[in-house]
Amino acid sequence: MGIALAIGACTAPSSGSEESTELDGGVEYGNTARRVRRPPTIDAARPTPVDAGTSDSGGGGGGDPSLPGIVSCYTSGNPSATCTLPTQCCFGNYTAQHDGECSTSACAWGTIDCDGPEDCASGQHCCASVIIDPDWGILGYKLACQSTACGAAPVNQEMCHQTSTCGAGRTCVSTVGNDSDLPPSLHICK
Repeated sequence: MGIALAIGACTAPSSGSEESTELDGGVEYGNTARRVRRPPTIDAARPTPVDAGTSDSGGGGGGDPSLPGIVSCYTSGNPSATCTLPTQCCFGNYTAQHDGECSTSACAWGTIDCDGPEDCASGQHCCASVIIDPDWGILGYKLACQSTACGAAPVNQEMCHQTSTCGAGRTCVSTVGNDSDLPPSLHICK
């Protein structure tokens, strides 16, 4: 009977599942199942980021990410890649570079719906906010416009461009060396 229970507990998760149950090794008695995060399935139909100097009719952008409606979508192979809203940039947490891709679907880790104040309505702020789950910890980041000031760093950052004015004695600096959780093509007020 113990063998039958052990075999039943070791079944594979269904295909495409983002979460599954695994047996916590080394425990002899009781139900020791736990949730395990699975990376999302890659969608081949997603448009890929394009170089800022080109245009793509498939949802990717082209142009200057400091212009309204065009957001940075850094990849290590194409640092100046962009997406044109409403197609946001989804960036990952699998590498230190946080490579991105243009997508109209929900992002698994990081979402860029704005990369500076020009992407927001007048008086709004473009804020990077960490998404925290009490059980799982940091789940990702959401860069989006909000009518209130961005929360306190380091879990919140106000986004800017090199030519932006941050106010209150702050300057616009690269995320490189200042916030390693965001792609290196972005800038924050610090």
